Amino acid sequence: IIKIKLLFNLPKKKKLLFYDEVHSLTFKEIIKKDFNILKTREMEIYFWIFLKQLIFLDFKFSTYCKNYINFTSPKIIITFNDRKTQFYKLKHSFKHIYFISIQNGVHDPSFFKKYNFEKLDCDYLFVLNKHFIKSYKKYINSKFVVLGNFQNNIVKINKSKSDGKFLLISQFDKPESNIRLYNFYLNLLKLINLYFLKSNKKLHILLKRKDHTQTEEIEFYKKIFKSNCIFQKSNNWKKSYKIIDKFENILFMHSTLGYESIARKKKVAIFSPKKITITYSSKEENFKYWFGWPASYQKKYDFFTLRDLSYYEIRRVINNVKNCSQNHWEKNFYPALKDQMYLNKQNSKLKKIIFKFL
Repeated sequence: IIKIKLLFNLPKKKKLLFYDEVHSLTFKEIIKKDFNILKTREMEIYFWIFLKQLIFLDFKFSTYCKNYINFTSPKIIITFNDRKTQFYKLKHSFKHIYFISIQNGVHDPSFFKKYNFEKLDCDYLFVLNKHFIKSYKKYINSKFVVLGNFQNNIVKINKSKSDGKFLLISQFDKPESNIRLYNFYLNLLKLINLYFLKSNKKLHILLKRKDHTQTEEIEFYKKIFKSNCIFQKSNNWKKSYKIIDKFENILFMHSTLGYESIARKKKVAIFSPKKITITYSSKEENFKYWFGWPASYQKKYDFFTLRDLSYYEIRRVINNVKNCSQNHWEKNFYPALKDQMYLNKQNSKLKKIIFKFL
């Protein structure tokens, strides 16, 4: 309650409503139109809309959302956070309004298990690739459109130099987030470090953190690589893509940015775990996991993915990617990989649907 900001004016009626403020600036850049934002994080409450709830002693945020929507009368409600189950439940109360959700990031099996959706609806759900549609269909009644990543789609691709350098996309996280995944990543990094020490080359690392916690991330990598690494710092999401474009070869575990580098035709060495352990409802469950999930496992991916976590496999995969020319990659491997991350320049598919409904 202390964090809620009370507003004593009233919102303007607008045709577009953005649900959950995350990526609202990116949406503004894509659509180039004005819209209302229904904030769910740095919460803003319009007092005169909330007053009705005070009278009936109904303090649920879902009720406030309904009252806000009724007052502002949007034609379209859109979110760039597909995790928000409340968004899909709101559709039940507003059959006449178009609800559009955008997949924000590559999901593993735990996403669909942890967020056990029930009776959810949406008019259009834009996904990263065609393989995710089957997983979403189990929980959400919607039309599906393959879009790729909305941010990747609006950043121009620059040709990289053929200098043989490798960039690791950081997936640094604290052990308590998932101790088994943390240990897998730690062991993976130690083997990668051994490879680069023996090769007498330095590894470039694209840092994940962009705030004051970046120092903690740097110290984590320094303990493993010592002085045998060069940090690439990005203070905004666009710069991350520009850094990726500078490198010929990309290393990653299972990050969304790694998949996006595939769409940018980078040569990739992929080190996905074979299973993921999650905790939910006070119990642990192991899920089989592989590169490209939920697509079927492809043996042809063995050229650039690990069979097991060992130094021999690390060396084999990195050498395969290093010794493969860009032309050979685009001819023989990119066609097999491209459906893992679609590229829709300037999000034309999304804009077409929005302008149609407006």
